[in-house]
Amino acid sequence: MNGARQAGDLTRSLGISRVTLMHAYERESTSILKFGRARRSSYAARKTYTGLDTDSFPVFRVDESGDLHRAGELVTLEAAESIWLPDDTIIDGLPPAMHDMAPQGFLGRSFTRQHVDLALPNDFAGWSDRHVLLALSRRGEDLAGNLLMGRESFDRWQNLHHAVHTAEDFQQLAEAALAGEHAGSSAGGDQPKFTAYVSGKHRIVKFATEASDNARRWQDLLLLEHHALLTLRDAGIAAANTDIVELPGLRCLMVDRFDRVGLRGRRAVMSLAAAGQGIGQGIDQGSAGSWTDTAEKMHRRGELSGACLRRLALLEAYGALIANNDRHHHNALLYPSAHGYELAPAFDQLPMAYAPPASGNLINVPIAPPRASVNTLEVWDEAHRLANEFWRRATTLKLSRPMAEIAREHARR
Repeated sequence: MNGARQAGDLTRSLGISRVTLMHAYERESTSILKFGRARRSSYAARKTYTGLDTDSFPVFRVDESGDLHRAGELVTLEAAESIWLPDDTIIDGLPPAMHDMAPQGFLGRSFTRQHVDLALPNDFAGWSDRHVLLALSRRGEDLAGNLLMGRESFDRWQNLHHAVHTAEDFQQLAEAALAGEHAGSSAGGDQPKFTAYVSGKHRIVKFATEASDNARRWQDLLLLEHHALLTLRDAGIAAANTDIVELPGLRCLMVDRFDRVGLRGRRAVMSLAAAGQGIGQGIDQGSAGSWTDTAEKMHRRGELSGACLRRLALLEAYGALIANNDRHHHNALLYPSAHGYELAPAFDQLPMAYAPPASGNLINVPIAPPRASVNTLEVWDEAHRLANEFWRRATTLKLSRPMAEIAREHARR
């Protein structure tokens, strides 16, 4: 079916007058959306997805004080389009921010198990716009970001209660997460984790046991992640605040959330994948190439400052030099601002090249040292100094024997 069309295009293609077009619209106004004004008006066929009883979704913004504000309305249309009102912006599929809100990763799978009535696929790569709409509009009261979509999610947010936890609760929360129970609001990533409100802050808590060699490797990586981010913070580079919690047989890494303020306040964040695309493109269009490939395009569009571009290049280089080969576009976050975007603090920086692979065979030899790219050449020396400091610190940590030897070899290099 054709997508949204301007009134002039319709009258010419159908061979009718504007008056006839208006009369036709009045007869079909429940299934046709008219937007725009006067001679710039346009028309589009509404679409209601299976499992949803409406094609119109009010959207609300939660501010940092926890107060609600009306942010607009999303209407779903035929031809796989949607429109954001009152801006009259036609979008291919759904707005990028909606895809960013959708549950994913380890906690996302817990989300689908908890809400079996929505019949959502466990494989997020196969989620359609309909699946995203179901999750956001019907169970979207505690998803990532600061937006609420739909009346049902609005009502659920009004009654949302956040349990207050301490580190003593982590053993039970970890066991519940591994058992497939929903352990807090959905945040991305595939490592075992849960979310908790601890000491006045919302945290993502990653955890690993010592049950096997692979589990101990994950314990190593949690400790290394803490020190990789601490190395950045000590150098005056914005990075997530983290803490290590040691419990019998369990190591936890607490990471402050960027999208939560106090108990009920929220802040808007967008992944580089979503922010990097232009209006009308699919979500994956913002994920091509490296972090800096996308950031340079945003800089040319005036959406990202030169200082933010340089900092992202530094983080890309630092990640390469500490063997972080998991630098996908959802591992860099941005704060929307009046003039584009600001780069959020660094997070998920760790030597993921040494993570246990699906085969279960651990990598116990150091990977080859990386080389600078065109985008990172100017910051390579600075990133090298930071990486040297990280690996020096790593040699002082209590790591498993294979990981300790890898760290010593990186430090020697």
